Amino acid sequence: MTKLIYPTLDLFLYDLREGFGQTAQEIEHNRQQFMQKLPDTLDQTCFIRRDEKSFEPEYVELLDKRIEPLRLPENYPGDGYYYPVRLSDTYGLLLDGSLKETQSDDDLTWLKDLHALLKTQINNQTGTLGQTWLFSAQVPYLPLEQYKALAKQCYEVLVPDAVNTDTYPEHSDFLGGNLFEFWRYSGVATENHHILIVFYPDERAAKKGALFYPGWLRLWMYRHKMMWAYQQSRLLKKRLKEKAIEIQNCNREVSQHSIPPLDLKSLQQTLHTAWEVLPRYTTDLSGLDDQTRTIEINLDNYDKRLNTLRKKAQQEALKLEQFSELVRHKYLRQVQKDHANLSPGLKLLENLIGYIQTMVAIEEEKRERAFQGTIATWGIGLAAGAIVASVSGQFPTDYDAYALTRPLNAFLADYLHLPVKWIVPSMSVILSIGAAIIAGLVTKIFLKTNLTQRRKGAKVQSH
Repeated sequence: MTKLIYPTLDLFLYDLREGFGQTAQEIEHNRQQFMQKLPDTLDQTCFIRRDEKSFEPEYVELLDKRIEPLRLPENYPGDGYYYPVRLSDTYGLLLDGSLKETQSDDDLTWLKDLHALLKTQINNQTGTLGQTWLFSAQVPYLPLEQYKALAKQCYEVLVPDAVNTDTYPEHSDFLGGNLFEFWRYSGVATENHHILIVFYPDERAAKKGALFYPGWLRLWMYRHKMMWAYQQSRLLKKRLKEKAIEIQNCNREVSQHSIPPLDLKSLQQTLHTAWEVLPRYTTDLSGLDDQTRTIEINLDNYDKRLNTLRKKAQQEALKLEQFSELVRHKYLRQVQKDHANLSPGLKLLENLIGYIQTMVAIEEEKRERAFQGTIATWGIGLAAGAIVASVSGQFPTDYDAYALTRPLNAFLADYLHLPVKWIVPSMSVILSIGAAIIAGLVTKIFLKTNLTQRRKGAKVQSH
């Protein structure tokens, strides 16, 4: 049986305070969501005043008296507190619970109960960015293998569905004791966890370890921001791949409808679809790039904060870089690769839109020219016909016998049985229509010949 002296369980929880581009209403919603994890008796006026005192402060305690005691059952054999802070654009909460009596590892039900108690203190909610559990206790000297076995026991109590293959256990010396880190990441946020277990050699080391809590608050914030950004990048990638399919469909439709004669209606419909996809694809691609920068910035901050903690512990052997190396060589590279692979889709979409607009404009110009040519052709023809009609209208109309001496006039009178007085007006109509047709055809031939010569001249100049 191993004794665990003054066992303590701490929760480091993080909520997003202000996302990029969020409105004042959304920011207030974020604040209310965080405050729901705090006691109802909290002085909200004081909380808001301290929250809004500075613009993106690096570290601000949100309670005038720093901590708020836990709401514990009467005669509970332990104590604890809330410690909310603001870390720039993030809310952080340290929830501490400890037992006064020494416990044993024979039955870890007490740890399970303490874990459940702390979760009820925040209304069984979780952090929007993530959270870390830290269990610590004073444990007399044991061989390393026994420390590892005890750490695994505690871990399995805190994470009942733990699977060895899904965790990344890492051991490190810390303040003369032993620190174990367990964590798991999956695409489902509710299945992710991060657990630290520390066994101090004595009370002095335990008290010194408590001084690291502000540093842990910052360090784990950077960690969870990176994982949150990576998770957001997976959602963005999924949406971008769906839109990439729409872009390929637009590309196929353009190829199908660009064969003469052009299907303007289909091309315009494709253009409409492309215009709808463009802003959504651009926004998500930009968002993917934002997640890359978020990971890069927080990775750098994580490394710097870890080095600060190492110096404070006077122990270069504090091994918590396994995570940062994984982020650097896997998660960050994956997001960068995704952005590089999906960026050509935006260029293709922009080119498609430009191509369709050009083709539609050219086709409409051709139709406009054809229409204008038709108007010119028949306008000249009608003008010629009008001239002929006006001239023929001056012919004498009272010489019936003279009119019948003309073969065409005689034909109209004999075979169509037109009255003699209609012969001359009918001839005027026939002559005007004939003149209009001949003039129109001559004009059309002239315009076509002129256009052909201009095209040949343009080709010669281009060569």
